[in-house]
Amino acid sequence: MYYLFKTKRLIKPSEYWNLGLGDKLVLRAFVEKEIEERTRKELALQRKEIPIFSVDVV
Repeated sequence: MYYLFKTKRLIKPSEYWNLGLGDKLVLRAFVEKEIEERTRKELALQRKEIPIFSVDVV
């Protein structure tokens, strides 16, 4: 619920608590999927980074 409130999808926390049980389940599933996709994208970016090592030429 905090995530929805923070991303401005809910104006008041009571909007979430007043939803029906089915609506809460669907909403939660979409939020979990969105968080999972964002995490997957961040991990993919971290794997694509090429490490740069400093080298001293003698």
